[in-house]
Amino acid sequence: MLARPMKKKQENPTHTEETKTANPTRNTSGIIAHPSEVGALTRRNLLKGGSSIAAYVSLEKMFCFGNAQAQEVVSPTGPARRLVWIEMRGGWDILETVDPKAASTSGIDVTYNWALAQNLGSAGEAVKVGRWLPGLAQRGDQVVLVRGLAMGTTSHDAGRVYMDTGILSNNGEVNAASVPAIVASESTATIPIIQLNGGAEPQLDRGLLKPVSVVRAENLELYQSMYPSGEADVARRLRMLDYMRASVERIRQAMGTNDRLTDVESAESKIRAQISTGIASQLELTDSDQAPYNASGGSATSAFALAEKLLRNDLVTTINMGVGGFDTHAMQDRSLEPNLTRFDLSLSTFIDRLSAAGQLDNTLIVIYSDFGRTPKVNNRAGRDHWPVGGAMLIGGGLAGGRAVGGTDDNMLGLNCDENTGAVVDSGGVQLNPTHLGGSVIELTLGAGYLSARPYLSSVPALTRTR
Repeated sequence: MLARPMKKKQENPTHTEETKTANPTRNTSGIIAHPSEVGALTRRNLLKGGSSIAAYVSLEKMFCFGNAQAQEVVSPTGPARRLVWIEMRGGWDILETVDPKAASTSGIDVTYNWALAQNLGSAGEAVKVGRWLPGLAQRGDQVVLVRGLAMGTTSHDAGRVYMDTGILSNNGEVNAASVPAIVASESTATIPIIQLNGGAEPQLDRGLLKPVSVVRAENLELYQSMYPSGEADVARRLRMLDYMRASVERIRQAMGTNDRLTDVESAESKIRAQISTGIASQLELTDSDQAPYNASGGSATSAFALAEKLLRNDLVTTINMGVGGFDTHAMQDRSLEPNLTRFDLSLSTFIDRLSAAGQLDNTLIVIYSDFGRTPKVNNRAGRDHWPVGGAMLIGGGLAGGRAVGGTDDNMLGLNCDENTGAVVDSGGVQLNPTHLGGSVIELTLGAGYLSARPYLSSVPALTRTR
């Protein structure tokens, strides 16, 4: 189940402004080495980091290095926050989600009602969210709305990949790792990344600092079968591991320690922990797991229920999830209202249950779409593709109840202050997916990781925590 790297042509990142430099002393020339290992690049130290899937895959890091120092060290225990990456497939209407507007010179009032937009948490009238997201609005103090994302495209493929990777191409084909894959590559979890309900295909490349295994929902039963389920089978597997551990120790006594022994020892320890804790049963979705989400309806309810169980059991680091139905070229109200209502119920339940388990602050939920939709309604009572989008960041210990960035009366992106997120008349930065991706990387892996991904750039307003 090891996903093969995509063998596609890599495009150069496209920006609407110069890439922000968070630290003027950062020198990224020639770095492919892991940020936590720059300055100590011996083979032994590189291999000591272990593997995200060491229990099943033997690996070797590919690296080169130059004169550089990472400003922060990534924790050897994995990402500081887990990532739930939710794609709203088709290009959502930002008026009905992240960017309601009171008025517009472009006539956006058709099929849209500003008076029904919801106040976001304690922000009151200052920040609103779409009319069919009342549950999200009530939990708005955990939410940061990202507005005015300059997409530079109205292509579904190009927009989705730009949001996923921070790289814009004409056809959506790049050989660059997606943000979820990057986060998962640092995982020490049993399942580094899982794809649920048709979420965006995690994009991998040979530049990943560690290999990453992708498990898809349709393969979960096969993954479960890798682990013993009965007491006799567990005991048999543990005896095999006892033999492996004793063999490693005999070789060490005879020959001394070496890198291969260290890798085998690490793999044995991980497998033992997984077998001893009964992983197979923890991967199964039961009726009681599903019950809190049943009122929501829709195709995503099982995905939310399984995502919650995997996170609460600390089995996964990154989840790719998909929710369809947002390519609304016709009869927009008729399709959006039930779709967003079901999503709002599932998401609200997901937020509440993670919060009750004390796991919302260490889980960052990112919700995004291919692009936005036009200010004007077409002759089929729908909206067409528009090159300005938006996103939501939820949980992760973020200071919520606010919006970062904005659009004008014609739904065009405006520059914002990088520290406050407020729209500015001059200066500032126009947000695009490179800023979203860079900010997510900083929140999950640390700012030091950005020196290994210099095409991504974080924005302080998006990384502000409580």
